Amino acid sequence: MNVPEILTRYRGRILSRLEGVLDDPGPLREMLAYHMGLREADGSPGPGIGGKLLRPALVCFSCEALGGEVEAALPLAVALELVHNFSLIHDDVQDRDEVRRGRPTVWKTFGVEQAINAGDGMLILALRTALKAEKLPERARLVGLSALLSATYRMIEGQVLDLFLQGREAKVAEYLAMAHKKTGALLGCALELGAIAAVAGEELREKLYELGKVLGLAFQIRDDWIGIWGDPDITGKPVGSDLLQRKRSFPVAFALERDPSLGELLARDPLPLEEAMVRLEETGAKEATEEEVARYMAEAERIAAELPWGSWAKDAFRELQSYLVSREA
Repeated sequence: MNVPEILTRYRGRILSRLEGVLDDPGPLREMLAYHMGLREADGSPGPGIGGKLLRPALVCFSCEALGGEVEAALPLAVALELVHNFSLIHDDVQDRDEVRRGRPTVWKTFGVEQAINAGDGMLILALRTALKAEKLPERARLVGLSALLSATYRMIEGQVLDLFLQGREAKVAEYLAMAHKKTGALLGCALELGAIAAVAGEELREKLYELGKVLGLAFQIRDDWIGIWGDPDITGKPVGSDLLQRKRSFPVAFALERDPSLGELLARDPLPLEEAMVRLEETGAKEATEEEVARYMAEAERIAAELPWGSWAKDAFRELQSYLVSREA
């Protein structure tokens, strides 16, 4: 599948800015550079910054689509990506995940205590970066920082809810409330920050935040589908990996509402994976997950149709939607 233009159009500029922000010497920056893929633990060059860089790309796209200058939006884009990575470092500690993007996580490499420091440092670096958006009017810079802080708080609320749901038979409504905050908040913020950089009005900023939040729900639920039914040759993980890791995802929440007895099966150690997969599909969870993704994508299309974007921006956004709804990793 071809990578959509939104994810390639700004990537070089985002990478350059990220590398510059993380270029200072010292133990803290070395841990941050390690997490981002710029350095190995021994200080030698790393594999480079990976991932889709979806959030900062959406900031840049949103700004350009409204006639703003991408250069003005870049500091906010980079700040949002740093916030996202702050959350990943702390999530890895809380979830005891030992591998991220094929490498040992920060806590596994440097210890839990230093990983907490690294996450905290990444967050402060993000806020400092947002304040250096010097191409923006002072008012816009402060509005952007406020939006970033609000989204970060909502994202942390989502992580609290996620941990609260662990070990419980979460309902679909509880799962969606968590995902709205944990995933939706930062993607909503991405499109909002781009509008702020383009000096758009409050009503338009709110509409773009809502669009990003809806896109985030579709993105997360598609992730949940991949985590259970994804192709191992593409994902690098076994079929049913999220079940093996006891993750509370949309398919699991849906299945448990329809077959509460499934909870006892999913709690067994070791998990009888084949039986669990069969039982899950018997509830219709696979099809329901696909339908939920389609529902959120339809809502995103509805909101996007109301935006004052030109034909290029609308086509590029549709291309991104198609990619996100059908991606395999």
